[in-house]
Amino acid sequence: MISARPDLLLALLLAATPAQAAKRAKVPPLPPLPPLELPATAPLIDADIAGQRVRLTVDLGGDDIVQINPDSPLRAALAAATRPDGQPVDHGRYRVAVGQTTKAIPFTREAMMIAGRPLRARVLQPAASPPGQSAGSDGVIGLPLLPHDRVMLRLRPATGNDRSQTVPARIGRSDAWGFDWELGKGGELDVEIHPLRATSVISAAAASALAEAGDGRLMGPVQRVVISFGAVRPVRRLDLARPVAIANLAIRGGVVRLYDWAGRTALPADAQAETELAVVGKRGRQGAWRNIKLGRDVLAACASIGWQREAKRPEQGSFTLLCATS
Repeated sequence: MISARPDLLLALLLAATPAQAAKRAKVPPLPPLPPLELPATAPLIDADIAGQRVRLTVDLGGDDIVQINPDSPLRAALAAATRPDGQPVDHGRYRVAVGQTTKAIPFTREAMMIAGRPLRARVLQPAASPPGQSAGSDGVIGLPLLPHDRVMLRLRPATGNDRSQTVPARIGRSDAWGFDWELGKGGELDVEIHPLRATSVISAAAASALAEAGDGRLMGPVQRVVISFGAVRPVRRLDLARPVAIANLAIRGGVVRLYDWAGRTALPADAQAETELAVVGKRGRQGAWRNIKLGRDVLAACASIGWQREAKRPEQGSFTLLCATS
């Protein structure tokens, strides 16, 4: 009969138990990624989606989703019944209200790899390519999906005329990341940063507040512009007699979504003359949402726009805008 020491026997038993061995083994966390710097002319990153290599345009104002262009080769891979790991495809519909218009865009939840970091995300297949992409892009990815704690978009070299301002980020309260800005008596604005957009787009409630603060007037005829996800809404141009400051940016106008998110606010009286030309839809009067999507017409004043995630509180962060003072 062979006897064994009780302490040695216990050690052998623990080592032979996979669950216990895994529990004892401590896997060190991955080190933080270096800051990601992107040129505004081509804010592209490489990623793997469903085992396929793609290039994606980063949208600083985007949600935690990926939108793949109709002509991207990835579409064929996404149409397969299973993925390279043999797992079935998780399908869904991404439902969003773009003013009076509602959209339900098909998506699949896919395994992704960015900068060596794995994640899963909703990958949408819209009917049309999101605008503002760089050449060679397979689609658009929102800022929240990037695994980097610091992201910097470079628009131009900094000069002595630039001033930096940091604002706390608003995360998870709307369909995009941005920040809140108090507009005096006009209330709080919900500001989004969209360098992929050529022109700033302003909701009816935000336009009402800006018009009062800056002596604004609606100009020109009703036009129709793409807001997001291919949804087209009627707009008119808002020009401000006095620029209104948001952070260190001077807002001189933009296009106004005439009948979206107005609440009880009112635009200048001449807006109502075009009511019959607008597509109001069946949603009725919506609540007041003071939203402004800042486009390149405003952001071109900036040398850089930075995003910083807080290390100890990853659900918190801030934007830093380095922009010309005049």
